Amino acid sequence: MSVYRNPKNTKQEVKLWFAPLMDFGIVGGCVFLAMTLNNILMLPSVLPVILYILFGLLGLFLCIRPAQHPIDRKAKVLYHILKRDRNRYHPL
Repeated sequence: MSVYRNPKNTKQEVKLWFAPLMDFGIVGGCVFLAMTLNNILMLPSVLPVILYILFGLLGLFLCIRPAQHPIDRKAKVLYHILKRDRNRYHPL
């Protein structure tokens, strides 16, 4: 009979090779949004490349973890800022 032990950290992120899956999802979502906007707006030759670069950089920006919240990414921090109750004081 073998003994099963509990993992030390149950909230650890799932890692795929070297980067967490959440980062790939955020950057992939931003690039997908850029592809959708490119199809809707039908931009001329060079502008789609610039659009993909800007949305890719936006995705990387949203993946960074700020110093004030080392566990959460900026995307989650921005979500909490937009979702909070405006009538109560919440220190960020």
